[in-house]
Amino acid sequence: MVEIIAGKFEKAMKKGFISTLVLMVLENESMHGRQIKKAIEERTFGGWEPTDSTIYTILKDLREKNLIRSIHTPDTDEKTITYEITEDGENTLEIMIKKEQEIRESMRSMLTSTFGIKDELTSTELNQLSPFTKMAHKPGMETSQVLEFQRTFLKKRIEILNQKLQKIEDRITKLDD
Repeated sequence: MVEIIAGKFEKAMKKGFISTLVLMVLENESMHGRQIKKAIEERTFGGWEPTDSTIYTILKDLREKNLIRSIHTPDTDEKTITYEITEDGENTLEIMIKKEQEIRESMRSMLTSTFGIKDELTSTELNQLSPFTKMAHKPGMETSQVLEFQRTFLKKRIEILNQKLQKIEDRITKLDD
């Protein structure tokens, strides 16, 4: 029973995340479903390849909520539907990015108080690590810049985790003596 409930929570979180990604993609340019799918794959560096059914289910949901609208574009066949973000969609996207940053900050605060992690990352650094922030990069942004940031972040995390691991090892040694 608990696993079913957790699965439902996970599904709802993924849907919200995917919907936000679709809005981010449409924020700069109108696209049809296949283009949206490709843009998400590129922005996640191939880390997520949404299925066609997922994309079209999300597009239908966003259209019903008036966050996107379908438009006709010249030089496309009648079956190809192009989507653009609405003003409500832009406002929703802005709020979703802020909410994600608030949740991230809240999680940081809980981890800090629970595990005694201090000054590991500033709020600004933490917000830069947001999946939404990373995926909101513009198409012209150099991939090496994003990868360089991720490498620096991971090195810092490894350093901090190694320090914490050493403290735990020291405590275990003291307990065993």
